[in-house]
Amino acid sequence: MARNSLLVFLLVVLVGCSGTQNYVPKPVAYPRISLPEFTNYSRFETTCPYTFEYPNYTWIKQDTFFFDEVMLSDCWVDMIYPDLNAKVHFSYKEIGRDISLEKVMEDSYELAYTHTKKADFIDEYEINNPNGVQGLMSNIGGDAANNLQFYLTDYEKHYLRGAVYFASHPNQDSIKPALDFVKKDVMHLFETFNWK
Repeated sequence: MARNSLLVFLLVVLVGCSGTQNYVPKPVAYPRISLPEFTNYSRFETTCPYTFEYPNYTWIKQDTFFFDEVMLSDCWVDMIYPDLNAKVHFSYKEIGRDISLEKVMEDSYELAYTHTKKADFIDEYEINNPNGVQGLMSNIGGDAANNLQFYLTDYEKHYLRGAVYFASHPNQDSIKPALDFVKKDVMHLFETFNWK
């Protein structure tokens, strides 16, 4: 009985190893990202005190959720990239008696620099467009939760903060092509942005 079991085992090993098929493991790689093709811009026009152009492969949705609290403004919106699983979130605040420009700018600075543990670098660029809109863009390198943040203001009445989010694990190498693509759209948004 033991001899028959040994013969069956050897036969299985020989038959299993006699194939000429070579196994080649797949290399480590990231999934291919299909970037949307540009065709046209649309103008974001609502009762909000700002306008801008956005590409037609995105759509705008009002943000209605803020940690179970009442929204500070109806003008908090998301520009959704369905093909990239990403969004640009905009939060608007009217500067006045209850909200100071210094406070919202300090909040924006703190939100950008909370990523210093994961960030390789943080570069800041001033934003100015022909419509008199000014602000600051923070480009955050490395595996941070969001790699692009900005604010736009007229330094008197209006303040808009924006941030790019990908619904995936933060990995700079895997999202870089999509992030570069979204940055181009954000730059067009800056150029066409205007306060009402």
